[in-house]
Amino acid sequence: GENPKLVNLLEHSVVESGRLKGQKLEGGSFLSPAVSYDGRTVYFAYSECGAWAKHQGKENYTWNPQTSYHVFRCNADGSRLVQMTDGDYDDFDPCELPGGRIVFNSLRRGGYLRCGRHCPTYTLHSMEPDGSDIVCLSFHETHEWHPTVDNNGMLVYTRWDYVDRDTNVAHHIWISYPDG
Repeated sequence: GENPKLVNLLEHSVVESGRLKGQKLEGGSFLSPAVSYDGRTVYFAYSECGAWAKHQGKENYTWNPQTSYHVFRCNADGSRLVQMTDGDYDDFDPCELPGGRIVFNSLRRGGYLRCGRHCPTYTLHSMEPDGSDIVCLSFHETHEWHPTVDNNGMLVYTRWDYVDRDTNVAHHIWISYPDG
């Protein structure tokens, strides 16, 4: 519009379910918001950005519920704030699929990069809109990001792949059916 206005959708919202039930999402970090097809629901990832752990005099990052990203949803006005995922995994990049499931990236599959670094990989997963029935859609060995849906209802995402590409052009677009 002519006079855009910044609005904090969650200014008066508290989480209605999950480990953070009764709390406001303050501080922390927000990531990858996505709007439902009907424009009534906003999906996003949030991390409390919990403490770094001290081990042998060094600071080490550990994945735990307080440091990992989790998927949330709320109504477009900020009401009905619900935590959909939790645990020791980063869950982020949520996107609504045509059949109603939510696709997202997660560390849940396990696995690490093969290029010598101890780096867990993010791959595609999906779940029911209430956060139940989480299934792995991809067992690829490297990172996948930014799932979305094309005009034909296909799942489109980027993937780090080693298929005869150097490191600067390894993140091309991939496509699959919504079930992976």
